[in-house]
Amino acid sequence: MTSNRKLRGLATLFGLALVVNVLAQDVATVGYTNLAKLDLLSMPSDVALGAGGQVYVVDGGNHQIAVFDAAGTRVTSVGMHGDEDGQLIGPVGIGLSDRGEIYVADRGNQRIVMFAADGSPRRVIDLEEDGEEATPTDVAVSPNGKELFITTNNSHRVLVYSNQGNFLRAWGGEGEDPGQFRFPGAIAVDRAGNVYVVDVLNSRVQKFDSSGNILGVFGKRGGQPGTFFRPKGVAVDSGGRIYISDSYLGVVQVLGPAGDFLYAIGDANGTTVFETPVGMAVDGRRLLVTEMLPGRVQILELQQ
Repeated sequence: MTSNRKLRGLATLFGLALVVNVLAQDVATVGYTNLAKLDLLSMPSDVALGAGGQVYVVDGGNHQIAVFDAAGTRVTSVGMHGDEDGQLIGPVGIGLSDRGEIYVADRGNQRIVMFAADGSPRRVIDLEEDGEEATPTDVAVSPNGKELFITTNNSHRVLVYSNQGNFLRAWGGEGEDPGQFRFPGAIAVDRAGNVYVVDVLNSRVQKFDSSGNILGVFGKRGGQPGTFFRPKGVAVDSGGRIYISDSYLGVVQVLGPAGDFLYAIGDANGTTVFETPVGMAVDGRRLLVTEMLPGRVQILELQQ
């Protein structure tokens, strides 16, 4: 609790003007019903939705994936602490295939770990680039389940591997130009196979086709609607709307397919402030928001 108070104090000192800019304006919002809160997690960073409504949470502090049923009841966990097959050290990201295969960005071991739908370990993909180990920050799966898109912090790039573990291609590099990154984080793939990357320190989200050709750059640093201070999570719904969480400002904004600001997630009192929101997942009107410091995932039903 003390550390949370300190963080809020720092946010007040250094970011109050930005927060006020976001919250004080006549910002369009969409209301919601809070369906559930999944608690008792340690430093969760990402979340994914299974075809049957199951919820998979990257429970990083406990070095595992926590699994909940559609009603929010915890049913099992996948993985444990260690560096052997099926073990994890500080996992940070997750991607699911349509067949229920679970891919985990195992940051501490610098690899991707694949689990079958039943949670049994299946494959380890060690990440390497130019002869050096690559540190993953997130992983997303192509619509056909055959390709994995992986963001890396140390090389500021997107790596693409086959689901069998073969390196295919890469793009990016450190910088501020379109197509470059400064510490890329969360990554998502839409139904058409387009790839969305949170470019954290450039305060934006970039959209690519599956070959790495840039299709759009959304946002810049700021506290106004459609701008970001520290974006951390991204999700795309079936209508092409882009959901972006800002961990510093504590808000979730929604952009249209072309990157235009649509609304923030809000309630009767205006824009909702989350506590360190990071990874998200969306399915229809259901939006899941991971909050790292409180150690929980909120499940919301949007009124849209």
